Amino acid sequence: MLFNRSNLLDQVVASTGLALRQGTSLHFFNILLLPLVWYPVCVSGQPGSITIWMSEHGQQHYDYNFQLPFTGVMVFGQDQETQPVFHLRVKCLDEDQLLYTYLDFVLEPVTGSQPGGGSVYFHGVGPYTITLDHNDTWCLKRWGTQVKLLCTKSRSLPVGPLSWKDENDICTQLHIESGLQLAPTGVMLTKCSPDHFTCRDNQCVPLEKVCNSENDCTDGGDEIDCFTAHPLATYISTSPPQIPLPLQVDVNIRTADVDLMNAAVRANLRLRISWEDARLEMRHLQNVYKRLTLYNSTLWSPNVQTFNSLEFATTASHPVIMAKRLSPGKTVDGEYLSFPGHGNPVVNIIDLHTHTYCRYDLLKYPDDIQTCNITFQILNVRQDRLKWELPSSSEVKCPVFHEEFWVKDCRFLLPDNFSSRFFVQLTFRRKNDYHIWATYLPCILLLGIGYGTLLLPLDNFNERGTMSLTTLHVFISLYAQTTASLPRTAYLKRFDLWYVFCIAFLTLVIFTNLATSTTTNTRGTTAEGPFWWHPSGPVEQRNEAWSSKKLSNSSTQQQQQQEQQRHEESRRKRKELVLKTASVVLGVTSLIFIIVYFTGAYITM
Repeated sequence: MLFNRSNLLDQVVASTGLALRQGTSLHFFNILLLPLVWYPVCVSGQPGSITIWMSEHGQQHYDYNFQLPFTGVMVFGQDQETQPVFHLRVKCLDEDQLLYTYLDFVLEPVTGSQPGGGSVYFHGVGPYTITLDHNDTWCLKRWGTQVKLLCTKSRSLPVGPLSWKDENDICTQLHIESGLQLAPTGVMLTKCSPDHFTCRDNQCVPLEKVCNSENDCTDGGDEIDCFTAHPLATYISTSPPQIPLPLQVDVNIRTADVDLMNAAVRANLRLRISWEDARLEMRHLQNVYKRLTLYNSTLWSPNVQTFNSLEFATTASHPVIMAKRLSPGKTVDGEYLSFPGHGNPVVNIIDLHTHTYCRYDLLKYPDDIQTCNITFQILNVRQDRLKWELPSSSEVKCPVFHEEFWVKDCRFLLPDNFSSRFFVQLTFRRKNDYHIWATYLPCILLLGIGYGTLLLPLDNFNERGTMSLTTLHVFISLYAQTTASLPRTAYLKRFDLWYVFCIAFLTLVIFTNLATSTTTNTRGTTAEGPFWWHPSGPVEQRNEAWSSKKLSNSSTQQQQQQEQQRHEESRRKRKELVLKTASVVLGVTSLIFIIVYFTGAYITM
């Protein structure tokens, strides 16, 4: 009972229900008030009454009489004006649980009538003292006896983490009313309160700072033995915590690379799988995620593998099981903060390298949008024993940057709520920057060069033919190189249509140049193009016919020359007309095709 010295009488009466009464004969009993000194107390031997008077260092202070419901009583009082200075913490083990007992002491000087061989001793709130015996040995004893309960060796005050020896079954005596046979597992005399950790130099550290990866004790004692996971007796590392097991999955796709030739996608992912395990007691949790460690044991965690992989998925590092503080912890006397598995989820972080099959649709290449599914399966939980926390059971983070594609969307998909498989769906849209500069712009320039041969003078057939044939050869080489970098398909891609049009366009330009060609042979006569129609017959035949006529007069020769010039001028005008018509038709056709092609590509983006 906690009593304040100023109104001790009222509080004792209110707490015990004893009635005030005068007593006659007296016998000695004890009552204890702080500052931790045993006070002699007189108790009436007459049944039904008790008279209490107290003295401190021989001076009487109180004289009270109480009506008793029985003949014997022990009243313990604690003065709240003074707090205990030292606490002897005794930890006892009872099969599967720990029992803590605190005995409070103050440091008092040794006088002639008081026990102890040193200059000071520890005066207890209860009937205990801690005194210095010979050979630097400090022992816990009952008041007024020499029976040793606990002993330790220390050249200074026996405060802090020391090894205490059980001399007389201390745990059984402290818990004698329970009838349990207990064994001590730890004893410490400290000035720290139960919510503080005791360093070797007697410094007190709040339990929130124990095992936080920072040395708060000068010797780093608060960062020793920081095992954060402690399985209960019912824990089986090969079995899931419960059935059905609620799971939550977060996926962070760090990088993703499209492998067109192998119809696959390569991805580096980080899976973050969280669940609750009520079979665990977790310690030293912080407000940020902290790795769970066990002593000589393993934790159960989901075994995740990719299902549609071209090769076994490899892990970048060993899976890391972590947890953080989400619910209030329980103070375990001066040692640690305990957190239950329920309400504090366990998180398993797995880094994976996957090479997964993906069916690509290249019909609209290079303006295509591809969708790939990476399938994962949890192997150590049956399909009907999972329960995904829907609707917001997962979060998928897409890669921010990719050289060839825009990552348009990332989704988490489930076949059903109890399936052991889950999917991560990636949607890619190809970037046009590369093909604009590496394909379309060079092709348009080559088309312009080929088209420009139609604008050269009619007599420059060699230049026109050389330029158009060279341009066609470059187109065919570029098309072959591009096709070699793509997988073979049974259908024409949009990219194929672009190259087919460009090749057909240049082929028509070459045919036009051939049809309108005019060259001079070695005999000095003019040769017409192979596709040209001559209404008056070939020029060479007419020249030979005219030369066979041995015209004698010069006027006839002049008429023949004039007629030949008229025919040549007429043919030249017809060739120029055909060339201009072809250039207009081909130019308009190419312009319409380019506009339609890029408009369709823009609409489908």
